[in-house]
Amino acid sequence: MLEFQNKTLDINNLPRFEQVEGHPVDRAYLKVLRILYLFWIVLMFSILMTLEILIELPQPAFYPILGVLIILFSFSILEVEKGFPRKKFGIREKDIIFQSGYFVFTQTILPYKRIQHVEIKQGPLFKAFSLFTLKIYTAGSSAGDLSIAGLNKNDADKLKAQILKAADIDNK
Repeated sequence: MLEFQNKTLDINNLPRFEQVEGHPVDRAYLKVLRILYLFWIVLMFSILMTLEILIELPQPAFYPILGVLIILFSFSILEVEKGFPRKKFGIREKDIIFQSGYFVFTQTILPYKRIQHVEIKQGPLFKAFSLFTLKIYTAGSSAGDLSIAGLNKNDADKLKAQILKAADIDNK
């Protein structure tokens, strides 16, 4: 009978994923993000002004709502502007890494062996800027486990081909 083994690993000998060279998403994606947050600012301000005119919101309610909206949009703008340089992806032999965020910084490492499906998407606003989103799906997830938005066509195609090759999806 085989004896169960579960050896302890020295944390200092483990590989560092930070050593992967990160490739930034396309700079045109920052323009798309700016357009989106400007759209939402205008929309919310218009709704608030319409409510002010039609319902005649009392001033004690109007100014706190306006203040909260200004604070929320300020944090959103800071997240986009400061977080954009941190939006990067990296490719290794056995996995893909994606990092993003400023206030809430996330790093996602997705092993190729878990990948079930890869697709490239392009919405109307992305089409205007020739940008694409790479969506990577793993077993048990219908929404996609990793989305890398703001890729140019060349990078999206290269990433998809590399992931399909490394994950050996076509031969499963």
